[in-house]
Amino acid sequence: MKRAAGLAVFSAMLLAAASAPASPWRLDAFRRIVVLEQGRPKPLDTYARSLLQRFSGHSALPGLDASAWLARVLFTPRASLGDKVFLVDRPDVLASIGLGDAGRGRYSFDDLRPGLNRLHRLAVHGAGAERQGRFEAEVQRLFANVSSYYALLDAFAFARADGAITGATPRGPAILPPAAGPDRAWLGPAEVLSGDQAPTAAMRREIEWLSQACRAYAANDEASFERFLAGFDRALRERLGPRAVPPRKVSLEIFYNRLDPFLKARLAYGLALLLLLLSLAFRRRLLERLSFLALLAGFLLHGGGLLLRILITGRPPVTNLYETFVFVAWAAAGLGMVMARLQRSGLGLLAGGLAGLAFLVIAGRYGLDGDTMGMLAAVLDSNLWLATHVVTIALGYAGCLVAGIIGHAVLIQEIRGRRAAAGTVRSLYAVLAFGLIFTCIGTLMGGIWADLSWGRFWGWDPKENGALLIILWCAALFHARRAGWIGRIGLAAGAVGAGIAVALVWLGVNLLGVGLHSYGFTSGAARGLLAFVTAELAFLAVAVPLALKKGGA
Repeated sequence: MKRAAGLAVFSAMLLAAASAPASPWRLDAFRRIVVLEQGRPKPLDTYARSLLQRFSGHSALPGLDASAWLARVLFTPRASLGDKVFLVDRPDVLASIGLGDAGRGRYSFDDLRPGLNRLHRLAVHGAGAERQGRFEAEVQRLFANVSSYYALLDAFAFARADGAITGATPRGPAILPPAAGPDRAWLGPAEVLSGDQAPTAAMRREIEWLSQACRAYAANDEASFERFLAGFDRALRERLGPRAVPPRKVSLEIFYNRLDPFLKARLAYGLALLLLLLSLAFRRRLLERLSFLALLAGFLLHGGGLLLRILITGRPPVTNLYETFVFVAWAAAGLGMVMARLQRSGLGLLAGGLAGLAFLVIAGRYGLDGDTMGMLAAVLDSNLWLATHVVTIALGYAGCLVAGIIGHAVLIQEIRGRRAAAGTVRSLYAVLAFGLIFTCIGTLMGGIWADLSWGRFWGWDPKENGALLIILWCAALFHARRAGWIGRIGLAAGAVGAGIAVALVWLGVNLLGVGLHSYGFTSGAARGLLAFVTAELAFLAVAVPLALKKGGA
């Protein structure tokens, strides 16, 4: 019991480690200001997090959360120039802009200032044919981030006593809706003041509230700062009326940001895998039960995060590449839990924890590009078909990928001379069938959606062909198994192949950049996808002959 209590305390400490860092001020009113970015109104808290994550790869700085950092940049920008917020992945980029042999890491604006002119020339004129590729991409990324930061420094220069820093055209967060016309662009206060049209009396009052808040922040007067921003929010809502974003929706999104459920779920899945390994090493049933509880905790946190996203966006959580990774991770963790309860072995815990952790880590990579709840492409804007076609296809992906993990386990058992249990083979069969069924349903639903949207049920689009590939591959495995052409080793190897097929369809089609389904195009995935497929094929080339040599079938 003492060991169990100790492990429970350790688990709580790990999950608590994901909490947001303390900030000097609460900044409640600042977080609640609504900004329009990428077509979506959102709390300034979300805007700050996505901005800082894009700059630094983290959603917080030591001792400062994202909102506290953004408040420093807007209202006391000189104090923020030394904050190390710019992640540089390639040391050769730093060398190319004259910063010597500084290594990979995070740098402040002051650190990068001596090389900004060279960075500008590299970004505008290119790096030369011999330096294209990842080097050029890193130069463009760093230049875009520095430019975005540079534009924020003077966003409130009109209200500050120390005046402008850069002299550039200020482009602050777009927090002021137009006086008329919901389709017109929102602007920052400095843009309103410097525009061709004079602001209305109501907009001037709102800008005055912001100016007073800026001066209160500089004077370190937290109470006045909150009061002035609350006055701005109240005045803005009075002007907008029904067009204003509901306060409950703003509160819900801020709660989601502070909870950070997917980070906590990653910790829980990692803990589940650690406890499972300890249970195998020490042969303790208690550790296996604790592993299940950790997996369950991760699954509930994960599901809670998905539910919050549904309530915030008003749509199913499968609208972009980031969200499909998050959803498939949740579905795979759920399948692993069901297997663990039915089979009474650690294989389900392994499959669920590994899939949940791996896909959330990959999703985190795509979450660095900005807001993960952005606006939809027009052709995707249908909750009915997102909930039927995309969700069912994603469930099919989850089934095939979990089957691939089980296939690895079966082959490794056979190589070690331990015949895979009949229950394990049945689980593999069942999970693969789950993947086939949902892929079939999703493909049929997609055909009906395509007929309504594009006037044809099937057009041999690369994504459609990929879905057909998964169906044919899984169907061939079932036919071969029923006909006795393959045994448990052949089925396991085929399940690994199903995982490869899903990876090619899920990511590979987007890399082609063609077809009507390439909504998640990303060039950075090519290397990882190639490495994954190569490793899997190498594993099969080694594992299958060894397993057959041990007397398997």
